[in-house]
Amino acid sequence: METPEKQSADEELISIGKAQLKATHLNKVFWPDEGITKGELLHYYRDMAEWIVPYLKDKPISMRRQPNGIGDPGFFQKDTDVNHLPSWIKSEPLYSESNDKNINYIIGKDAATLLYMVNLGCIEINPWLSSYKKPENPDFVVIDIDPHDVPFTEAVQVALKTKEVFDRMKLDVFIKTSGSKGLHIYCYLGAKYDYDFVKMFAEYVAKLVNHELPDITSIERSPAKRPKKTYVDFLQNRRGQTIACPYSVRPKPGATVSAPLHWSEVNDDLKLSNFTIHNMRERVKKVDDPWKELTKNKADLKKALELLRPE
Repeated sequence: METPEKQSADEELISIGKAQLKATHLNKVFWPDEGITKGELLHYYRDMAEWIVPYLKDKPISMRRQPNGIGDPGFFQKDTDVNHLPSWIKSEPLYSESNDKNINYIIGKDAATLLYMVNLGCIEINPWLSSYKKPENPDFVVIDIDPHDVPFTEAVQVALKTKEVFDRMKLDVFIKTSGSKGLHIYCYLGAKYDYDFVKMFAEYVAKLVNHELPDITSIERSPAKRPKKTYVDFLQNRRGQTIACPYSVRPKPGATVSAPLHWSEVNDDLKLSNFTIHNMRERVKKVDDPWKELTKNKADLKKALELLRPE
């Protein structure tokens, strides 16, 4: 006789340091096809917090809340009611051009803050590229490689070409899967430049990649104008734009995760579906951290550009 599956509790009191979080609706199914629940998502983030929190430290977070799972288009929430936040959540008012007022953003701080957002229905975690301390100066320049109706091997080719361009400038770059469709390439700046300059630099890199791979890439923002091309997106390098952080789960089939990679893994065998909520905990134990030296060197972009100038 089969024993019925044990029904786990729908609520849980989680203690993290001095914070206590009442996690709710844990049995709600967030991925219907895979049967993955909100509780499983929360426990993934709890177990992976030590890997994720460093990428959220001091960063304003734009929350995309999908309280009914991946089928729920959800909504973005940036402004929070500070009167209803637990005392252990840090928030900071930052000016928003689109709203023409200050908005109270939750600031990434610790594991408790991370789990608070997940409990609100955030499947993915979306920090700014800059900290609340220096909101006009991003910590990274990012190139977002977004394949559109093409084999993923083309995205890999574009990523390797992008690395080649950075190599010519003698700049260290780090790569992760987006967990959605493409690849994200990061270069550490340490808040040295403002967004205008960083976006201009990213556009220059994107144009170089496009110039060297004209048949398979595009820098056109409109998908209609770039059929069957990989979009080399430099527009994420703007104040208030966000990118799913390393090890963030994405609201996609299979519960894929944005996984930091070694460059040696960026080859024709690479598949986004290889990195999921189920195997990332094991991966970080077995695989040396590909991003451990991410913030070791601050890039000197002006010096880098001089290296690209024709003789």
